[in-house]
Amino acid sequence: MTENEKIIQAIAEAREKSIGAALATVVRVYGSAYRREGAKMLIDENENRIGMVSGGCLETDVAEVAKQVISSGIPTLKTYDMDEDLVWGLGLGCPGMVDIYIEPIPQQEDPAFDLWLALIKDKHPCVLATILQGNRSEARVCIPQKEAPAGAFSDSNVQAQTIMIAQEKMNEKNPKSFSRLLAEESGNELDIFIDVYMPPSDLVIFGAGHDAIPVAKYAVSLGWKTTVVDPRPFYNSEERFPGAERILTDITKCKDEVKISPHTYIIIMNHHIDRDRETLKFALPSPAPYIGILGPHKRRVRMLEAIQEEGVQFTEKQLQRMHSPIGLDIGSETPEEIAISIMAEIIAVQKGHAGGFLQNSKMIHQSATISS
Repeated sequence: MTENEKIIQAIAEAREKSIGAALATVVRVYGSAYRREGAKMLIDENENRIGMVSGGCLETDVAEVAKQVISSGIPTLKTYDMDEDLVWGLGLGCPGMVDIYIEPIPQQEDPAFDLWLALIKDKHPCVLATILQGNRSEARVCIPQKEAPAGAFSDSNVQAQTIMIAQEKMNEKNPKSFSRLLAEESGNELDIFIDVYMPPSDLVIFGAGHDAIPVAKYAVSLGWKTTVVDPRPFYNSEERFPGAERILTDITKCKDEVKISPHTYIIIMNHHIDRDRETLKFALPSPAPYIGILGPHKRRVRMLEAIQEEGVQFTEKQLQRMHSPIGLDIGSETPEEIAISIMAEIIAVQKGHAGGFLQNSKMIHQSATISS
């Protein structure tokens, strides 16, 4: 279960048991910070905490503020200057500032908040837009990707802008949460936090060999929906791949069973050149943003040449999504190390990063650094 899933589950339990709780969310980051916009922590009246909003330095103070928020029922926006020794408490510093919005969990019916919880529970894309100024009665709007919004801002101009921005963000490859000032009809500006939720990506592994086991294990631990495709029941078993969906069929027969979307990442590791070639023929025309093939470069060349001899042609754009050799160059030797390098490369592609060292970087975990 991912951190967000744990938080959503804890919110539901707190409301069911009428336990007072507050949700702290990073809504704006200036400079460097350990967590980015959208990071959350839930604090209840019994001082239980789930999630993190920093590397561990802010949580105690945020929890103290949360107590006041739970007691008063009034949300607050607090800025933390990460250069202040007082914040860290250990005489350590980090260049940057963060704004954290701490709000009480509604115990009564709240259409926007209720829909947001339901959509995340069911793993449906959505945006929760929140006004960060004051204790306003129309503070939230939830915008699903395919359904009507719940909740409404009193200003129709802000409402229209928010819905347009939300729909645009949910259509992006790797959308990020962020804050933005939106103009009301009166000319005043409202500070709105656009909290984007996208379900975990899908990973399809073709091949159930020994080296596929740690790949699936790490993918499942990241909360990815993981599917292993291999016709051999002895290899493609629940015991070997706990938490993963298993499709026991040959690649030539699985086209109706394996659904590939723009959020599906593919790994081809059948250890059988003919099966790998057939899988490649299936994968390259798909909308998958990443197709990794285990093995050396010359093996990939042989497979592509054989496919071309069959009269099958691929576009340059399709071929650009193919990664072979697979993984980041970290000197991997064991199956576990190779699995880490593979998943690290997939995450880098997903986030739009080059996958290099952070050493000497002035800014970390920033927006896309390579083109999609």
